[in-house]
Amino acid sequence: MTKKIIGEIKVGVAMSRNVVTIRPDATLKEAHELFQKYDYNAFPVVKDGSIIGIITKFDILRAFSVGTRFRVSSFWDTLSENVSDVMRTAIVSVTPDDELQTVVDYMVEFELRSLPVVEGDKVVGMISRDDLMQHLYLED
Repeated sequence: MTKKIIGEIKVGVAMSRNVVTIRPDATLKEAHELFQKYDYNAFPVVKDGSIIGIITKFDILRAFSVGTRFRVSSFWDTLSENVSDVMRTAIVSVTPDDELQTVVDYMVEFELRSLPVVEGDKVVGMISRDDLMQHLYLED
């Protein structure tokens, strides 16, 4: 029987430390440009050094969906909306001292692709599915 192993590795070992953040008053156009430039799935939204939300590619898509709310505004009006208009404020995060199993559990339960790593309310890293994949092991 194959055993699935993630080990007792801490988030701080596997996380990416070079975090790109975005301001809540940035426009969706600016957010779109960041997503194009970095090809990340999410950016922490930071105000005065503290995390206040997260914006994902899905949040950008949702802003353009007529199914979620009636819109008579044009494409350009939508691009000028602020990140704070579409960001999620219910943030699922981990700390550098959490184990990777916690990240796996959160990603599966909440269908997330990445999580901010925080100490207090400060973002110190991000951890993605790709980061996790490097630490998953299967043994026969």
